[in-house]
Amino acid sequence: MGGVTNLIKKIKTKAFFLIIISLIFTNCTTTNHTKTEKKILDYKSSGSALNALSLGVPGAAILFLTVDINNYRRFNLNDKEIKMHTDAIQIALNHAPNGEIVRWHNGDRLASGKIRVVKTYYKNDRYCRIFQSYIKLNGAEKHNTKHVCKVNNVWEF
Repeated sequence: MGGVTNLIKKIKTKAFFLIIISLIFTNCTTTNHTKTEKKILDYKSSGSALNALSLGVPGAAILFLTVDINNYRRFNLNDKEIKMHTDAIQIALNHAPNGEIVRWHNGDRLASGKIRVVKTYYKNDRYCRIFQSYIKLNGAEKHNTKHVCKVNNVWEF
C-alpha cells in the first residue's frame, strides 16, 4: 500500500510541476507586436493542458504541453533571421516594383522567407504599399499581408 501512496504522490508532484510550467509559459506571452515576424502569431495551440487536467486526463495534459512547447520553440526566428527578414522587407518596400519577390535564406538551419509588394497607392498624400510576407521555418509556414505607409521617410507598420 505504501508503494501505491508513493506513486500517487509522485504523479501529483509531476502534475503540479507541469501546471506551474504551463502557467509560467502562459504568463510569458506578449502582446507587443512591434516585431510581428519574430514569432508566428497565428500559432494555434494543440489543446489546453489545463482543460485536460480539469477533465481528469493528465496524460493528455502532458501531451498538449509537450507539443505546445515543441511548436513554440520551432516557430522562433533567431536574431540573424529577424535581421534578414526585416532587411528584405525594407528592400522590397523601398526598391522593388509590384510583383517582384525579395528572398532571404539562412543556410545555418531550415529558415527562409520571401517578400512581395502587391500594390502601391497613395492615401491622404502618403505613399503606401501592400506587401505579402512568407516565412518557412523548420517545416512550418507563415503567410502575412500588411498595409504600410511612409511617413517622414519611415514606413509605419
